[in-house]
Amino acid sequence: MKRLVKLISVFCMTFVFLLSMASCTGYDFYSDWHNAGASIEKEHIFEVITLEEATKMKKDGISFALLYASSSSQESVKVVSTLQAQAEYLGREDAVIYFLDAKDYDTSSKRKELRSADTIYMHEAPTDGSPIIMTFKSTAVDVDTSFTNKPKTKQFFVNGSFQYASLASYIFKDLLKK
Repeated sequence: MKRLVKLISVFCMTFVFLLSMASCTGYDFYSDWHNAGASIEKEHIFEVITLEEATKMKKDGISFALLYASSSSQESVKVVSTLQAQAEYLGREDAVIYFLDAKDYDTSSKRKELRSADTIYMHEAPTDGSPIIMTFKSTAVDVDTSFTNKPKTKQFFVNGSFQYASLASYIFKDLLKK
């Protein structure tokens, strides 16, 4: 009898756990980043997309900016805050920065997908969630902050660090101009 009671209770706990997991609505960018310390409001410039969607946009020749990062990285939190602040400062709250969650690329095979020429062709995908900003123009990678030797990227890499405010200005004024 005790065994039956234990079996039923384990079954009920498992059922409740699976039910709660199935009822999750998905990733909430605002909650994740706001709780991590980013200075953003519920209405922000970031839109979560999949690698497949980013790849399609690249192949379709759409000009766009992509942020690959993790909210567990303090550097990434600062970059999200900087991008949002620059969009507001430049009056470009209508602009969109697409976002890929680095937490979804936790294995070397998944990070290899990012580096493939068949997808977005990121030079290097960090394992620690450090931010990578990529911009795309006419089916090509324009800026890739994981590749400091790329000619366009060099403009924003000064004295050994990225000038994210300058990069944001380029994104909002030139890349995504109205």
